[in-house]
Amino acid sequence: GIRRLACPLPFMRPSALPASSPAGTDRPRLDGGGPLAPSGSAVLPLGQEVGAPGDSAQAALASFSWARLLEDPGRRRELCEALSTDSFAVVEVPEDLARDVALMQELSMQFFGRPSEERRGLGRLRLYRDKVVGYRELAGGGACFLEVHALAGGGAIPRPKAPLGLALAAAKLHLQLQAMARELITWLAEHAGVPPAALLQSLDEAELRNLEDGDCGSSVLRLCCYGCGPDADQDDNHQGVADVEGDGGALVQRTGSDQEEAENEGSDVFFDEHTDASFLTLAPVGSQPGLQMRDASGAAWLDVESGFSGCGGHLVVFIGDFVEVLTNGRYTAACHRVAARRARTSGGWRGGEAAGQRPSLEGRRLSMPFLVRGQPGSRLDTTEFLVAFPAAPLMRLEGMAYADLRRFLDLKGRRRFSGGHLLGLPTTTTAIGEGGEGGRAPGAA
Repeated sequence: GIRRLACPLPFMRPSALPASSPAGTDRPRLDGGGPLAPSGSAVLPLGQEVGAPGDSAQAALASFSWARLLEDPGRRRELCEALSTDSFAVVEVPEDLARDVALMQELSMQFFGRPSEERRGLGRLRLYRDKVVGYRELAGGGACFLEVHALAGGGAIPRPKAPLGLALAAAKLHLQLQAMARELITWLAEHAGVPPAALLQSLDEAELRNLEDGDCGSSVLRLCCYGCGPDADQDDNHQGVADVEGDGGALVQRTGSDQEEAENEGSDVFFDEHTDASFLTLAPVGSQPGLQMRDASGAAWLDVESGFSGCGGHLVVFIGDFVEVLTNGRYTAACHRVAARRARTSGGWRGGEAAGQRPSLEGRRLSMPFLVRGQPGSRLDTTEFLVAFPAAPLMRLEGMAYADLRRFLDLKGRRRFSGGHLLGLPTTTTAIGEGGEGGRAPGAA
């Protein structure tokens, strides 16, 4: 049931679902957030043929067609059940959105191929109207990130001069994914018996009409490139790679023991385990497989991108901290990490490689997760909804500042997952000019 798109990256052969899979589902059922895995946890690649030698056999995921989701309430119910039990699902996107994602991937790769001095000229991570924007390099240039927000009235910030069209393509994609995210959150709320407005109240409208011209959307399109810098192969390639994907705020440095565990698993970890301080994250499948989710037992990682198009045809949807908290745990935030999988050989581990693809550890991994977030200056109030729906799985909040809840979730995430050093963030709003220049970088950076 996986649609093949014209794409230079080939599909891996999807295997059949195990006999124990519930009727009517696309995929094996997971519990969506088991205990933290013990040292030496295994990695189960999705797309591996059942009964094949090597790691434990794992069925390939099938995707939910977005077009069918819009038409079929039963299919939407299955998606919500998957997100309730698994915390993530794979969605096949319409052709027009797939083309826009593929264009954004191409433009992003061109951007990360520009000289580092030019990329750094955009300015480092800083605040623009209370939202984090800017460019960041870590691990000697081995990991690079560009935080992009759509602007009300058109365009995006920051706005690189090259490649031409990147900002406009990012703005268009931002609005498309924001609309999709609002639809998904509406379905999740209805499935849980929660008024959708209770979850949508702090989010931007799909077209950002709730904002004044010049303000930027609160959700962020994060362009990520691993192994793109001139120093990517230096010894510090995995030391200091920050947990930007975790919360877009506090940056967490990996420890040597973390990487040693990953070596034992046959993976090379770019970002350690975390949940996202978002409502949802919509992550188009990366140019190389690398996104991993916890399995039901918490003792293994699932390579959720394996077997799917890396050219815009599919995206992984997963639950963030805000939906978990606001629904009183009805949906659970997805524990995930970013790693390069290596295949086992008689002599040890080597870089995994699908036919026609460069090995993950030798090539670049490009990804662009879209983190759905509320406006920092908004307030969350659920009292009226609970009066009308007293049995709804909804946390009681009485005018709580969104920023306060965000800080609480960030601290919670650090205490659970970091185990390393924390780096600072911008703490004051900084005015940024038309070209995206200026601003104050994080103090500890």
